Amino acid sequence: MPIKKYIINHVMSKDIDSGIFSAILSYFKKYSPDWIEHIESTLPINNADIYHYHRPHLETKLKENSVCTVHHDLNDLDIWHSRQRFIPRYNESSAVICLNSTQKEILKIDEGLKEDKLYIVPHGYNNEVLRRTTKTRDSTKKFTIGIASRRYGRRVKGEAYLSELVKRLDPDIIKFVLVGQDRSIDAVDFRSLGFEVDVFERLPYRIFQGFYSEIDALLMCSSHEGGPANIPEALATGTPVFSTPIGMSLDFIKHEENGLFLTLDPDEDAELIEKNAKNIDLFRVIESKCQEYSSNIPTWRDSIFGNLKIYSKIIEKNILTPTYIEENPSLLNEKENLEVIYG
Repeated sequence: MPIKKYIINHVMSKDIDSGIFSAILSYFKKYSPDWIEHIESTLPINNADIYHYHRPHLETKLKENSVCTVHHDLNDLDIWHSRQRFIPRYNESSAVICLNSTQKEILKIDEGLKEDKLYIVPHGYNNEVLRRTTKTRDSTKKFTIGIASRRYGRRVKGEAYLSELVKRLDPDIIKFVLVGQDRSIDAVDFRSLGFEVDVFERLPYRIFQGFYSEIDALLMCSSHEGGPANIPEALATGTPVFSTPIGMSLDFIKHEENGLFLTLDPDEDAELIEKNAKNIDLFRVIESKCQEYSSNIPTWRDSIFGNLKIYSKIIEKNILTPTYIEENPSLLNEKENLEVIYG
């Protein structure tokens, strides 16, 4: 008897390359059982079991059995990410997957979406590339701050704030490692202020472990984020995060335990960062807590399973449980699939 295949159609709504979406789709395909097939398309295909929309604001109506992921910050003031462009589609969908609890609260309280269709499934980290490393702050070296994001002209990554913050930091005790497209622009500015800077506009993902091992803390000063993915990545490696209180940071970071929340006042934040950079015992407490919490960070496998469980609820059949195996005995011989199910 042929095995029932479940088709998940990831609808992109616009034919445009996205490295982030391509990476996420690769994780869906890698960590799903063989009886779940993921098909990416610009327009929805016929007869899919689930339609997963990643840019729902570009659609005028969704198909039945639809899922939307909130990839952006719902408070983003950019006209292209205006909340009101998304809400009609979210209301049509069978489920809305949020990356963080703030998104869920906004959609439930401010926009009136029913709680039973709202789920939180954060991005994970790639545990085949990244792993926890024991970090011990070396007082003989400069405190090394890492930034891992593309530099945007519209300043959504906090470029204006970062410029003011750096002016207030001491180049005699702090060093920067910058990773991301156009971060060379920042490197020039930082060096003019006397900072030692390493910059990599393109760093292969397979060597990101080396980046996190090199830095003492990751700095994330974006003004708007749905994620970002570098928060679980850093914390999984045992690297504390200094972050603005947005996106997934509010769910993952505990202030002065595994990281610091920035106030967005450059004077206050520079003082807070330098206090930790100068006081080795103070920062070692944060390092230790970060190491302790690192085992609780979800992997991409965890994240994909969270999505698959939501699909199961929509089609009213738990396609991940042993019940499905019993109905398709030929799968019993597929060791890899059993490992996916039972973990």
